[in-house]
Order: sequence, then C-alpha cells, then structure tokens
Amino acid sequence: MNNALSILHISDLHRSSTDPISNDELISSLLMDRDRYKSENKSIASPDAIIVSGDIIQGVSLDYPDFETALAEQYKTAAEFLNRLVDEFLDGDKSKIIIIPGNHDVDWNTAFKAMEIIPESDIPKNFQQLLGQEDSILRWSWKERAAFKIIKPDLYEKRLDAFWKFFEDFYRGTTNLFKVQAKQDVNLFTLFDGRIGIAAFNSCHGNDCFAYHGRIKKEAIARSHLDFRNCKTIQLLIAVWHHNIDGPPYSTDYMDVEIVKDMIGRNFKLGIYGHQHKAQITPYEINLPDQQQRMTFVSAGSLCAGRYDLPSGYRRQYNILEIADNFQGVTVHVREMTFGNMFTAAALVENAGRSFIELSLPIGAIDKHTIQVDQARQVRQLTSYAEALIKSGKFEEALAILEGMEIEPASYQKELLLEAWEKLGKWINIITSMDNIQSISDLMLRVNAQIQLDDFAGAEVTVEQYAAAVELPAIAKTDLLKKIKYKLK
Repeated sequence: MNNALSILHISDLHRSSTDPISNDELISSLLMDRDRYKSENKSIASPDAIIVSGDIIQGVSLDYPDFETALAEQYKTAAEFLNRLVDEFLDGDKSKIIIIPGNHDVDWNTAFKAMEIIPESDIPKNFQQLLGQEDSILRWSWKERAAFKIIKPDLYEKRLDAFWKFFEDFYRGTTNLFKVQAKQDVNLFTLFDGRIGIAAFNSCHGNDCFAYHGRIKKEAIARSHLDFRNCKTIQLLIAVWHHNIDGPPYSTDYMDVEIVKDMIGRNFKLGIYGHQHKAQITPYEINLPDQQQRMTFVSAGSLCAGRYDLPSGYRRQYNILEIADNFQGVTVHVREMTFGNMFTAAALVENAGRSFIELSLPIGAIDKHTIQVDQARQVRQLTSYAEALIKSGKFEEALAILEGMEIEPASYQKELLLEAWEKLGKWINIITSMDNIQSISDLMLRVNAQIQLDDFAGAEVTVEQYAAAVELPAIAKTDLLKKIKYKLK
C-alpha cells in the first residue's frame, strides 16, 4: 500500500518477572520480523505508531501475599519492554504509542477489600435484576455461592491504581499529547499530523474479581466525539478498548456490542481491541434514518501470553494495520510466532493462506470474517483441552469450551459434554439432549438424570421404551425398575 500509515497493534502482554518469554526475546523477535516483512513480496511499511490494547501485566490472584509489591514488579517488567519498544520503533517518541488497561490490570485484592459478604437472609428478592444494572454495587461469587456488596466505593475505585501509576510514569514529560491523563474513562491521541484521532477507552468499568464483563461508559464515547469534533484536521476516528464484543454461550467476560453502536453513530470507522488472544476482523453496521454507517473491529492475538492462556490452536500473534494515506482503505497484516519464538507471516486459512486482509473504508457490505486456524485441527485441540480439564476436575471450564462447539450426536465431544453435565448436576441438559438413546450407557445416564429430578414416572417410561433397543439385560432392567419404584437416588 503506497504511502501507508502503519500502526503496530499489540495486545495482552501479560508481563511479569516470571514470564516464559523475556523482554530481550520479544524485542529481538519483533525487530527480526520487521526486517523480514519490510522485504516480503507483500512488503509492510515500518510502523509509525503503536497501539497496546490492554492486559499490560499478568496480575495476581486473590489472597496473594504482598500483592502490591508483586504488581509493581510486573509493571516494572512491562515498562522496560515498552520503553525499549518505543526506542526501537518510534525513536523514543511516546506521543505515538497508545496504552489502555485490560482486565488483568484490575487489582482483584483491592476490589475484594472494598466488598463484604451479604448474609443469605439479607439478599434482596430481586437480586438478579439489581445485579444486572450498569452501576450495580452487588456481586455474585459462583465459587463461594455467595452474594457480595461494594461498601467502600472509594477503595473500589483504586483497583486500577497500579496501572495508572505505571501510565503516569510512562508518559511523564511527553509532549504533543492531545488529551491524556491518568484515571480517565477515555484518553485522546492524535497521529499523523493530527489526521487520525484515537479514543483510548477503559473498558473495565465495573470489572473486578467477581464481574468479568467489559463495559465503556456512554458519557466517555460522547465526550470523545465532542473533543475531536473541534479538531478540524482529523479525517479518521479510531476507537481502542480491551474486551472482545462477542463470546460463546455462558461466557461473561466480553463486552456488549450495543456499546459500540454509539461509536458507529459518531463516525468512528475502526475499533481495535484484544482480550480473546486471537486475531479477528468483524464488520458491523447500523442503519440510521438518513444513512447507513459502518465500522470494522480488529482484534489482535496475545503478543506473549503463556501457552495455558492461549486458545487451543492459536499461537502468539500481533497485527500491523496499514491505513491508506487517503483513508479509503486499511490492510490488516497478522503476524504469528512459530519456531524459536520468532514471528512470521500467519497463514490465514479463510483467506486463501494469505497473512493479510484488505478492506475499504468505510467498510463495504461483506460477511463477518473471522481469522482462524484449520477447523479440524482446532476441534481436535479444543477436545483435548476439554478432556484434560474434566480429568483435573475443572468441569465448569470444560463446559465453557464444549458448549461453544458444534457437537455431533454420537461424537466423543458429546460424551465429554454429558460427563461434564453429570458432574455438575445439570440434569435437564442431559435429558433434553438425549432423545435418541443408542446405548446402555445413554439409557442409564438419562434414567439417572430423571431420578435426580424426581421424575420417576418418566424414568420408568424411558426404561420400557429403550431397554430392548439397546439390549439391556433382563436382570439389569428388573433392578433398574426396582430402583425407580422405590425412588432410590
């Protein structure tokens, strides 16, 4: 792309002093890859700016000893990496790097200290409704099966203080910043002589140790529009946040796409995020009474997460966005770490093996396009991961994977799904998914689920209807019917 405006997009750094990949390795790999892609057949311009879309550090768990010192050490590692990155790619100009927080930057220990448990007798009858409100002070912990309430709002607001200290230290003394200040819901940057305006949103509003969702305040979107509206040089608006905008069933850690409709209506054309640890491109459009407006969302994979934090079938990744000088098009290049911790061009199966996708601005009418690895390989890897989780007793985590897959009736994935449901006591799920009983084990599982729900009549019907078809031995049938008759669980 001639005269392209090139942006390096990295995300989900998860830096800590114990990371499996060091700062030296990362910097070396990124510099080697820059040498490589500048001379590839589809050459890529050296980045003129950098976007870091959250999860700067790994963070620490609840009850971590001396958590404040641990967080400070992780941000020290992250700062050293980002300072070196700016020196190598931007000649030390920090006005050309955009940094936002992610959910791993939220200090769970501070958030938890701001809460207290609600006695079961004091839980409001409309708890679920109150829990879903945008600024709810209520929380629910599935681990403890307990309700909590934020009782120290001032302390709760400090759960990102470690990030904001890193942020202030990083940008201290930097000039040419449009409107950047710590502890803001949105910071505003301009790039390329003020022709691109970037709104860097904090999508961790209300995010803590019990609430994993992403949320951006609507007032922040409106405020960014008003501030950029008076900047006459801006020709393209870009929004940056952390959380992905859709997710699998039963997942609670993504952001409602309704939030970004406000951005689309205010003429933002590109949305850039991370969080899901895989590259993805999603066009989205809304129809206003007098016009149709479109925006495309571009997600980067994780730059350096450990293998247990990567989705099955995915490697470490980052993006380079080449924006046409006339702002009529953008090319998204996906780079992927392969052997020797070295980055190279990703082979995008859905894009004929190419490592890049070219789009027009505003985005034309195209179908949703997700960059992903070979489907069969991904299914195998997801299945293996779910199996390992079940064997280690992590049934909820396994269920989150399996329920997001397309599962054939007589497949091994179905067996794993049934086992997870059984371990978690999800009897209704088992019954409704087993209309076609093909084996004795199927029969026994469904009958047991019906017994657990006190549906003894239904259990007896199941035995009588399917015993002969699955060749259940007569003695086993007799014993099973006795169990049902005497309501034995």
